[in-house]
Amino acid sequence: MPVEQATKPKSLDPLAEQAVTLLAKAMVTSHDRELLWERFRDLVDAMTTELEEAPVREALADLERRGLSLDVLARVVHERLAE
Repeated sequence: MPVEQATKPKSLDPLAEQAVTLLAKAMVTSHDRELLWERFRDLVDAMTTELEEAPVREALADLERRGLSLDVLARVVHERLAE
């Protein structure tokens, strides 16, 4: 790998670039930058968790629609993990 490629910074996703720009502008004009940063970080964490859990939630909802009890499913999984 050429040295140029190794030191070249990765480009950000266009939406990430927009978020960084908006956050930077907000922080410049904010009277409480720490609070702004904390709220932004909390929002990003919550959205990330929601996006990661969405496929699992959809699968569980599908199981419930099929008439499977989540309590029974949880018990079976617990028993299998205990083996």
